[in-house]
Amino acid sequence: MDRSYPYELGAAVVAIAIGFTICASAAVPSSNVDIEAARERVNEARARDNADFLALESALTALGDASLEAGRYATAEAAYAEALQLAEQLGEREGERALTALMGLGKARAEAGHHEEAIPVLQRVLTITRTQYGLFDLRQQDVLKALAVSLTAVERVPEAQELMLYKVRTAEKNYGEGSPKVIPAVCDLGDWFSAAGMYLQARMAYYMALNIVGATDSLEAPIIVEPLRGIARTRMRAQSYPESKLRRRPAPAAWTRMGVVSGPKPGDGRVELDQEGEEALKRALRIVEADPEASPQTRIETLIQTGDWHQIKKLPREALPYYQHAWQLSRTAPSPPSSASTTLNVPVRVYYPTPQIVSDAPAAHAKELQAHYVQVEFTVAADGSVQDARIVDRDANNRDAQEIFDAVREARFRPKFVDGQPVAAPGITYREVFWTDTSRE
Repeated sequence: MDRSYPYELGAAVVAIAIGFTICASAAVPSSNVDIEAARERVNEARARDNADFLALESALTALGDASLEAGRYATAEAAYAEALQLAEQLGEREGERALTALMGLGKARAEAGHHEEAIPVLQRVLTITRTQYGLFDLRQQDVLKALAVSLTAVERVPEAQELMLYKVRTAEKNYGEGSPKVIPAVCDLGDWFSAAGMYLQARMAYYMALNIVGATDSLEAPIIVEPLRGIARTRMRAQSYPESKLRRRPAPAAWTRMGVVSGPKPGDGRVELDQEGEEALKRALRIVEADPEASPQTRIETLIQTGDWHQIKKLPREALPYYQHAWQLSRTAPSPPSSASTTLNVPVRVYYPTPQIVSDAPAAHAKELQAHYVQVEFTVAADGSVQDARIVDRDANNRDAQEIFDAVREARFRPKFVDGQPVAAPGITYREVFWTDTSRE
């Protein structure tokens, strides 16, 4: 179970991360339809007498894409692996078709949590891309990000950091240092810093993005919405994972070369929900609401994030109008994104005070690792609070179990909505798994 991201907008991601059991809808999900269509293509290609390997490879890649989208990682990995084998047999070991299959294979392994196996595959993609297209070609942007995520997951943080910084430099080389087109890469850097627990550096990255367009207080450009939301997201994440509870990360050696000219000052390590984050989020919402070109997804996500902000502050009444507005938009938008129609259909955890026993987890290379768990069942009330919590299973001592139980009871959720109204969701289970180094006990 991936606990690294307590704040997510995608309901499918949250359902996996928090351990919900959700009843399947009576309708057949579109992802299942895509998978079956791709599987039919694969079967048809296999059945042909002339053995059309190109058609089979294309069908396998389509099956991998559909399975990856649906979270069926084993199916996706097998499809991509066979497509790669076919591409290599056809002499495309370093061609576009091999790159597509390799990238899919790396993503499938990473999404399944098999980061050690994903890293060499993604490194191969990066090497081929640079060899074929040059050191600063934009086609490496996606693999730089994916590889950095996997490296971070196995605690190779300095390597991951260098890749994310290189991602920004690649954008600058292609667009120019002051181009607004660099902003998405800078925001990706901020997101990575935040996920790694380097909150000051994350905020500096978002301020760098704002400075690119000269973001004075009067600027209301849609392009600054994402860095503004990023500033707020970092504050929100820090509530569940305070920097004081995380392992110290190395300061970015190349940070002074990134051109940050304003924003938080060094030494400002506060992580509480403060006025800075709230004003940034209000400003982002104001820009989105005034922008006729803003996508329904952007509007919905910004409204939900604003509701989550108030929910973390334990102000459910203030959060409710934002959630209800988002719920209404998700039903009335001409072509609502798939995630928008479900993101309010299940409870989503937005705050969780990480227990010390969890944040003190030993390094992956510790000599004798021992896994423990505590499983709690509870109801998420209509106001997003946790009610009727009880421990239903555990493999931990009384002290550690109580610490985790207390943390679960303090958690806050975005509640489940039915017909635009928040409702209680009983029978939610959360299984906290943590590790200890028995050689030190």
